[in-house]
Amino acid sequence: MKYMAMAALSLVATAIEVSAQQVRVNKQRSFSKTVPAGNYSGITWLGGDRYAVADDKSRTAGFYVMSITTDNQTGEIKDVRSEGFMTMPDEPNRDEEGICYVAPSNTVFVSGEGDGQIVEYTLEGRQTGRRLNIPSVYGIAYDNRGFEALTYNAVTHRFWATTENTLKTDGEKPNIKRKIANVLRLQSFGDDLQPDAQYWYVTDSSSVDSREGKSTLGVSGMTALDNGQIVVLEREVREAPKYIGSFVHVKLYLVNPSMQQPGDLLQKKLITEFRTHVNLKNLNIANYEGICKGPKLADGRQVLVLVADSQNQYKGWLKDWFKTIVIPDIDFVPSPTAPLDLASLLAVTQSAADDKGQKLETPSFLSFKELPNHIKYLSEPVTPDSVDFVVDDYYYHWGKQQRTTPRGVQAAIDEVQWTSKSFSEAAGFIIGPKECPEIFKLVEGARIDANTTNKRAKDYYRRIRPFVHYGEPSLVAEDDSAAAESFGYPSGHSVRGWVYALTLALVVPDSTEALIRRAQDYALSRVICGRHYKSDTDASLVEATAVMSRLLSNDAFLAQLARAREEYARSRGVRRVSEE
Repeated sequence: MKYMAMAALSLVATAIEVSAQQVRVNKQRSFSKTVPAGNYSGITWLGGDRYAVADDKSRTAGFYVMSITTDNQTGEIKDVRSEGFMTMPDEPNRDEEGICYVAPSNTVFVSGEGDGQIVEYTLEGRQTGRRLNIPSVYGIAYDNRGFEALTYNAVTHRFWATTENTLKTDGEKPNIKRKIANVLRLQSFGDDLQPDAQYWYVTDSSSVDSREGKSTLGVSGMTALDNGQIVVLEREVREAPKYIGSFVHVKLYLVNPSMQQPGDLLQKKLITEFRTHVNLKNLNIANYEGICKGPKLADGRQVLVLVADSQNQYKGWLKDWFKTIVIPDIDFVPSPTAPLDLASLLAVTQSAADDKGQKLETPSFLSFKELPNHIKYLSEPVTPDSVDFVVDDYYYHWGKQQRTTPRGVQAAIDEVQWTSKSFSEAAGFIIGPKECPEIFKLVEGARIDANTTNKRAKDYYRRIRPFVHYGEPSLVAEDDSAAAESFGYPSGHSVRGWVYALTLALVVPDSTEALIRRAQDYALSRVICGRHYKSDTDASLVEATAVMSRLLSNDAFLAQLARAREEYARSRGVRRVSEE
């Protein structure tokens, strides 16, 4: 799609590479005599030669303790031995993925994709009853794509976690045919186990040319360094037809959240990359899922230890590989003048609109005669020669200042994302035709009525958009040509947002406050983008009120509202995530 070429150029510009001479990539090794076949998905350093290793398909919940000996001059692995699996026999496997050691408490935390929780264990494998307080949005994940990466640093006193793929509420996930990046949320937690700052992270898109076979792309691990930086392991698994040509491509990136604002789109620096593969001469493919920092070498460089998931030594030809990479001290300072990599981010969120997947008949509720008449309740739009225009002018220039901030990132997402995705987080569940067909019919039918009403008003008042008036590009300039051909008063995005929020509040009243806040932010995003004046969005709330008044006296709407409430009460197709 149109954002892909821009995304590639932007990533080349921002992912600055560390000198290869400073990084040592050691050969991978397997130890079949001393390490049992497993599904090793995460690793953390316990100190000395001891490590804890998660297994996502173990019979019971827990982790292995292993001894991993490395050379203190080169970092090469000399020996790996399992000391046993630490577990309580009655605890079922949680699809354990990430694992991190917390030295002050001498415990480990393990993330589970099965339950979406990050739980604390003693080093004997017993749950302590403590867990991280996960924000509810992370419950809206694709199946088997929950928390994959987890790390903790005792110097910075911060946990960090992220999902493998884009959350459902944020867009589509990549596959062999949909060659887009992942847009992830890196979430921090304090020692009190409460959520702290959150950042956006965009992975690279697929490097596979073919559309045959399978491709899995995402973040499978990360490790936090003492200086506040984080090493992120991006990996793509390419499964070719009949396996020949399959590969795993690993990239290690460095990010520095301490040098950016919460909510920022993180800049990243490429440390190194490598590929393992299957061909007629070689079978060294290794799906690296876990990474942690280990000891430092005599020269002060840091050893990173990686572990691969062999799927229990799949069909007898995969191995449980271990690998080390040595990196120097890197002081990565994100550039304050570097452009936001909005292209990659928008490619994912736009894909939800392009792909739509909204294939469900959603008729409107109001006839043309029943639509509210804008002439009877809307005032004429503000003109540039009016004294009231000073407010619109102020907000336009204020919005321009927000475009390089985290708020600008959100405004750009709101510009292109399908409305149902934009309001899923506030509702607490994914709004879609498969997940909740009756709720979807309700909100989409109301949205159609809002759109029809809005188009009549726009065509009547014909107010040009602010970016056209000022002769400047909007935040998402790629769509400016099309947008310039339509009008701005009232704001269509904003009226849709208000109608969506007010309609959903009738179904999920305990989310009313979150939905109204989201509608306010959604409208303000239009000002930040430069697509609408503040008075355009103010008029949209008036317009939405008129639409909702008509809907609430419409028999078809009320009948669909009853079906939507019943569906929500039954929780069929809707996973309601409660706040803790």
